[in-house]
Amino acid sequence: MAKPKKTSDPHADREAKKYAHPIASREFILELIDKNEGPATFTKLKKSLGLSSERDIESLERRLRAMERDGQLVRNRQGSYLPVGRADLVRGRIIGHPDGFGFLNPDEHGESDIFLSPREMRAALHGDRAVVQITHTKRDGRKEGHLDKLLKPHFIICVRLSQI
Repeated sequence: MAKPKKTSDPHADREAKKYAHPIASREFILELIDKNEGPATFTKLKKSLGLSSERDIESLERRLRAMERDGQLVRNRQGSYLPVGRADLVRGRIIGHPDGFGFLNPDEHGESDIFLSPREMRAALHGDRAVVQITHTKRDGRKEGHLDKLLKPHFIICVRLSQI
């Protein structure tokens, strides 16, 4: 019986040009996770990519953290990975309103803004990049969401005028 052929990364050449020790591309990792029926564990990804050396495993860990940071993946409570688009999660920029509520303006063109209650906005500021989980869709099609993760928060630096 022949061994099944290992799937190879179509972007391997690009990754080899960019890095001294290339790892699977983001696109290929997303494809592997997408083929999985549920969230993919780190062990399953490592096995699917055929990684065994410490350096390759560390590179995969770094790549997955970067993909999380950039809002391409979400890690659930069990530590498994899921693509943002597959978990009713939407990535975008926060639009704050003076009355305390806000909206997430999705990165995907054509999608409508997602309402964020004042309670959700406590952790976010206008201009922050975030991932929001859609929690409710009203009859008129407007969506409401829960702030899942801040990707790139804006930091406010307060300076006392007496120190200038």
